[in-house]
Amino acid sequence: MSMIRPFVLLLGIALATPSTSHAQIARPQVMFQSAKPAAQHFDLYRDTRIFLDGEINGRATPMLLDSGASVTVVDRAFAASLGLKGGTSIGVQGAGGSERGELYRGVTVTAGNLSFKGLTVAAMDLSLVEKALGRRVPVVLGREAFMNSVVTIDFDRQEIGFAPRSDFNPPTGATEVALRRRGALHILPVKIDGLPPHDAIFDLGNSGAISLSQEYHRSLPYFAALQSATGMSGGVGGLHEVRRVTLPSVEIAGVRFDHVPAQLGALANGPYSGMINAGIQLFRPFVLTLDLAGDRMWLQRTAAPAVFSRDRAGLFVTFEGDHYAIRHVTADGPAAKSGLKVGDDIVSVGGRKVTAAFPNSPEAEWVFGRPGTPVEIGLADGRSVTVTLADFY
Repeated sequence: MSMIRPFVLLLGIALATPSTSHAQIARPQVMFQSAKPAAQHFDLYRDTRIFLDGEINGRATPMLLDSGASVTVVDRAFAASLGLKGGTSIGVQGAGGSERGELYRGVTVTAGNLSFKGLTVAAMDLSLVEKALGRRVPVVLGREAFMNSVVTIDFDRQEIGFAPRSDFNPPTGATEVALRRRGALHILPVKIDGLPPHDAIFDLGNSGAISLSQEYHRSLPYFAALQSATGMSGGVGGLHEVRRVTLPSVEIAGVRFDHVPAQLGALANGPYSGMINAGIQLFRPFVLTLDLAGDRMWLQRTAAPAVFSRDRAGLFVTFEGDHYAIRHVTADGPAAKSGLKVGDDIVSVGGRKVTAAFPNSPEAEWVFGRPGTPVEIGLADGRSVTVTLADFY
């Protein structure tokens, strides 16, 4: 099963009992193949996810990179196929809630130039993440990669590099941003419209541009006054309904972006309680140089225009092998106006039949098309409706 991506996915993976669980984590041995490594290509999947090739215990595997994951995570089924044994039960807090996981010690992980021996990883069910992304996620490479190396990410070239901190020289022409820590998270200031700057978590695991915690957006009448629409969000721990708005402007490191889609969090005491979550789409217009162990980062604006994904259909679906099942329809959105409703099954989009290959095709991104674009939707009951894409929040 997989999902078209008309919602923001925040993995938000953290150990739910940090005082106990982190005490069980031994420091791994960190190795680099080269002090000045060649950049490694990565797949910028649907423009919002970094997948790179790596190895775990010698087995080649794709890895989803997530700076907001406090520990590297292995899908439970993949962990079993690797023969990992002797796991210790733990609680794992995700953006959508909490669930159980297991800690495994003594694991070897390699990503490009960077290798760990004796790494402790968490294993848990990542099937919901896979459903949301439309592809397998055997491994989520988390905070250890960022805390034990200098990470350079060039989104335009789709290249990533891991280098030792000992030989690091700051990039010329880039803006340095000092970071603060809150537990395993790194914080930088972000300014929304005319509001005072506010603490934001740097989170490449957030597939959107910006998300506001329930505590923050409810504390200011400004956000309640914005035009909004319902949507779905979540990640590890489950999915839930949220409100979506468009922020007039967002400023980061002195660079201003206009008309930024945002999500208003619906869960209290979440992994970024009281703060903002700055996601990958906000950083995509930069070359990033990250020295998170030194609590600093550098941002270099590229010539590429800032493009923020915006749902223009108002639809949330799950992929069921040969059709999409509609799970949520935004009231008064384009999909609702076309007559689509929860419980309908979509069997074709724009004349293309939904098959197992459909989630990885360009047509799967139809909900992000230009306003005014008509999209013909074929339903399992034989009906055909036309959804005319529009900006509705």
